[in-house]
Amino acid sequence: MRLISLIVLLLCVSEFSVATDLEEDVVSIERSKFTCGSETINKINYRYCLRNPENTNNKDIIYFFHGLTGDEESWFRMWWGTLIIQKWWEFWGYKPRIATISFGGRWLLNDTKKSKLSTFVSSKVIPSLEKKMGGLQGGKRHAIGQSMGGFNAAHLSLKNPGLFNRVALLCPALSSVSPHASQQEVKNYIRRTRAFPFLVRKMINISREVFPTMQEWKDNDPMYLLKNYKSTKRSKFLVTIGLADSYGFQEGSRQFVNMAQGKSIFSSWLPVPGPHCMFNRRTTAHFIKGD
Repeated sequence: MRLISLIVLLLCVSEFSVATDLEEDVVSIERSKFTCGSETINKINYRYCLRNPENTNNKDIIYFFHGLTGDEESWFRMWWGTLIIQKWWEFWGYKPRIATISFGGRWLLNDTKKSKLSTFVSSKVIPSLEKKMGGLQGGKRHAIGQSMGGFNAAHLSLKNPGLFNRVALLCPALSSVSPHASQQEVKNYIRRTRAFPFLVRKMINISREVFPTMQEWKDNDPMYLLKNYKSTKRSKFLVTIGLADSYGFQEGSRQFVNMAQGKSIFSSWLPVPGPHCMFNRRTTAHFIKGD
């Protein structure tokens, strides 16, 4: 069973897998509907893609945060994943503005001694992108984060109460084990979740690079941010993830939802069969669109 999960993981996770000619044509068409570029603010460079105005009919703005090894074009490149969400919206006649943000293939939002990337995104990047789009104009601001991007979307929404109306977390990197956990705690985590050890080590190494101390982890981890959340401004959350997530994120994701519900924060839990990074496309599309 674990071998089958690994095979599915290798086939599904990579955003740069070989596509058929038809799939490449679909992606090419979608790319033409976006304007992509880069910007440098305060000597910090980031890349973005914005859906062209002529391809929208709604003032809502959807911010997308990509997964590990992804980039600003991941939203429309992943024809099997997030692009399907967009197609559901179009089927329902909902064509919101879409903005994607990237600082490279690997980044976690944080406010630490070495970096204030989280504050930079909320105070500089989002206002700059919305100025390019003509402002919010009475629309609603939503967020979708996938895997690593799920961590970023959850972090940003909890650090900035009221910034987003709805937040969809797709196979989010929400871990129930700290990057500073003991070896025994990590072993117990792997045993409980049946995660792949090499992926857990990868997850821990990346997190330790960004959060070198336990206190910095507590100050930025969405689980701790939610635990200490006091604001009356509350986003609505949807968490959808594979029950056999190869990183073991299903455990932390479930805990996140339980904690949010315990604080009377609207939060839906939608597990699906499969490994990382499986999620329900149609329900995600419906959740963001709203009633």
